[in-house]
Parts: sequence; structure tokens; C-alpha cells
Amino acid sequence: MNQYTPSPAPQVKTRKPVLIFLKIVGPPLVLYVENSEAVYQEIKQIIAGANEQSPKLIEKTGKGPLKKLAVLDTQIAGVALQEENVAI
Repeated sequence: MNQYTPSPAPQVKTRKPVLIFLKIVGPPLVLYVENSEAVYQEIKQIIAGANEQSPKLIEKTGKGPLKKLAVLDTQIAGVALQEENVAI
């Protein structure tokens, strides 16, 4: 008699990193933060207010592999939110 005991299904956690696209870098920088929606909105406002004549340094702190980011606002080409399902 062969009994199969299924292992419990892994729990899934959804993460929403902020993707920051720079003008001089091909792939986006992936920034994991607590409130990704707020950071997304903040970066959108930074892009809209960027002035080539007066660039400002933008600094962000992340929780994932990318711990700190410092970039001039004029170098940010775009921003996006990504949703990832991760087994925990």
C-alpha cells in the first residue's frame, strides 16, 4: 500500500517593488520599499518637476538587494510598479 502525503502548499506573499528606469542604464533598478505606491507617486512627481538647468540629487533607501540609491532627478527616465508572488 503506497500512501502519498501531500506537502502543504507554500504560502505566497505579494511584493511590489518600484522599478526606476534611468536614461543611461538599460535595465531598471529594482527598489523594494515599505510603501511602494507612495514611492511610485513621489518619483512620478520628481520626474515631472525635473529641470535640466537645476538637477537635484534624489536619495532612496531600499529593503532588498539595492540598499541605497542616489541619482540626479534629470537622469530618471521612468518609474513603474511590479507585482511579484513569492513563496514564503
